[in-house]
Parts: sequence; structure tokens; C-alpha cells
Amino acid sequence: MAIEPFSVLISIYCKENPKWLQESLDCIFSQTIQPSEIVLVKDGPLTPELESVIDTFIKRSDCFKIIQNEKNLGLGLSLRKGITYCSNEIIARMDTDDLMPTDRFEKQLNAIRQGYDVVSCWSQIFIDDINNIVAVKRRPEKHDDIVKLAHKRSPVCHAGAMYRKSAVLGAGNYENCPLNEDYHLWVRMIMAGSVFYNIQEVLYYVRTNSEQISRRGGFKFLRTELRAFSEFRKLGFYTLKDYLVNSIIRIITRLMPMRLRKYAIKLIWNHES
Repeated sequence: MAIEPFSVLISIYCKENPKWLQESLDCIFSQTIQPSEIVLVKDGPLTPELESVIDTFIKRSDCFKIIQNEKNLGLGLSLRKGITYCSNEIIARMDTDDLMPTDRFEKQLNAIRQGYDVVSCWSQIFIDDINNIVAVKRRPEKHDDIVKLAHKRSPVCHAGAMYRKSAVLGAGNYENCPLNEDYHLWVRMIMAGSVFYNIQEVLYYVRTNSEQISRRGGFKFLRTELRAFSEFRKLGFYTLKDYLVNSIIRIITRLMPMRLRKYAIKLIWNHES
């Protein structure tokens, strides 16, 4: 298998599942094109089980660069730090409980080398078993359509994205925007002139469960979204109409009864492109 000069950026914290971590890392080493570097940010102390999985893979390959946070900083700040440790211009994101087909990196590298700053893809959401598919999240292909969607919601699959380090840093890098780290970054990158592209096929498998779906609601979750929307308005990306329409939709969705919210979220996932 060929090794290409790009980095894979991962953040992990103590509550993640060791078995799922192993499966995710196995996916990286099963790719038709291998990264020259894997930057793994340990976001605070980890369990012995997680450390054991990581140690096994470190012994398997010398491509790992381990960054240790003394305490849990959250995803946004961990990725912000991890970006600075990436040696390569091209960086692929990956989450520690997700999966991907063997040709994801190869297809995204081919696309990003055409001059794009961010290349992502469609994603398939599954519960527990990869054959238990609950939704396919489609995203528009062309940059102008991606920007149009960004005025409503995050326009690309974050964990399934590949991007240029210089473009991320040029937009200010990740910021501490809980639950919306990616959306906040995409908005700033768009405003800075970055060019986006979504490959029109599923190249990333997102693991979820009923508990995670149910957590996508309530006042706390809603407040984080409304705070992000307010920031987008201050940045000049959201129009007043964008802000009001998106806020009203989220208020309705996040505060509806849990059973109805689960149904609504799955419906949105399948029809949000």
C-alpha cells in the first residue's frame, strides 16, 4: 500500500469505547492509501483499556504522534492544538467510533489535489452494527450550493472531511464552540475564501445510538445552537432572516417530546441536502 504525505487528526477522551477505537484505527490501516502521520490528541487522562488499544497500534506503526492534554479541553480546543502538530498540509479528520470504506482517503486525495480547500462526502449513520442503517446524510457537490446550505446548517460531514492546514489556520483554526466546532470553522473558512467540495458518495460511516439521538434536544443543546447562530450573525455570515428562521426551526425541533424528536431528526437526516 502506498504512503502519501498527509496527516490524520483524531481526538479521544476517557468515555470512548475501546472496541470502537480499535475498529476505527483498523479502518485507517485498511486504506488503499496510507497516511504518513496520525496525530492523536488525548483529551485528558484516558482509561487503561483505551491506553492499551493505543499502545497496540503504536507498536504496530511508527506514524503516530501523541499529544497529551493534562485535562479535558473539549473537541474544539483539542483539534485546535492537534492542527498545529500536523506536519503535512493535507489533513484528514476521523472520529474514534466511526468507520469508513477502504478507498476514502484515495478518493479524497484525488479531489483535494484539484485545488479545493475542504473535501468531504456523504455519510451513512448506523446504530451499533454497520448494517443497521438509520439514515444517509447527503450534501451538495458544488461550492456555491455548499455555501447556500451553510446558511441553514453545517454543509459538510466534519469527521469525514479532508482539508488544507493553511486554509484552516488562515480562518483562525478551530475555536471553543461546543457541539458546533465544525460549523463555526466552515463558516469562517467560507468567509475567508476557502473552496469546498463534497464527493457524491458515502465515504464515511457515523456510529450513533438512541441515547445520542435523544440528547440532540433540550434547553442546553438548544442554547449552544442559538449561541452559534448569534455568532454567525455577528460575523456577517447569517442574515437576519437566516438567524430567525434557523432559530425558530431549532426551538421547535429541540423542545418537542423525545419520541417525536427522534423521528424528526431521522427524517431531517435523510432529507437535509
